[in-house]
Amino acid sequence: MKLPIAFSPGFGVFETLRVENGTAFFVEEHWRSLLESAKTLGLSPKIDFRHGSLHLPKEASGKWRWIVGPREEKEFFEPLPIETKRGFSLEISEVRVGSRNWDSRLKTLSYLSHFQARLSVNADEAILLNEQGHVVSGAMSNIFFVKNNKVFTPSLQTGCRNGVIRQWVMSQIDVAEAHFGPETLQAADEIFLTNSWIGIKPVVRFESKILKKGRITTVLEGLLADTYSLLKKLSSESGIRSQSFNQGREELSDGAR
Repeated sequence: MKLPIAFSPGFGVFETLRVENGTAFFVEEHWRSLLESAKTLGLSPKIDFRHGSLHLPKEASGKWRWIVGPREEKEFFEPLPIETKRGFSLEISEVRVGSRNWDSRLKTLSYLSHFQARLSVNADEAILLNEQGHVVSGAMSNIFFVKNNKVFTPSLQTGCRNGVIRQWVMSQIDVAEAHFGPETLQAADEIFLTNSWIGIKPVVRFESKILKKGRITTVLEGLLADTYSLLKKLSSESGIRSQSFNQGREELSDGAR
């Protein structure tokens, strides 16, 4: 059944890119993610948003958003200071998401359950569980935890979104994808959150448990910062102010990585 074109509330997808000093990060990865999400909804973007990177404000930092719907496609840049919060608090939300639902796995314009979850907790971020009680993600982020120097993250089968920074982390270190309940996080040595805006941030409080930023989180933060610096350098030298992380990997292998 086709949805009516004249009235399609919340029917569309979006991507949010981090822009720092005029350079948009991981453009190719975000473009691929947008295409995959749009295809799931039966949409086919006609605008190649990647070309807009050449017109971003040269010295500005903020969020660059791409939006695709059945009748409209648009982009806009929102100047914002880069997130400086050093650590995030985290609580479990009563809001549940379905492991097979689009609004869980994709960045759809129908993002109400995610906002509801975040507003339902007295913390910086909320944990979303699926119908089986497994941890899916944060309301606005992917989640990782460390136990005995091994790194874990929810499996895509839980309903989590395969975020761009999630993919980057998994390209740098060995990560086990698993199904686990929130009680597993109580025993974690480290917990950290990722998304394209905040990058990588440690969790300093999960429910009543206080955590310190651990070694693995610290190393990954440093690697991501090095990647950002390299991509800004490559963009400046090439005259192209956007790069994917794959384009910088060979140089990183001899330096930051």
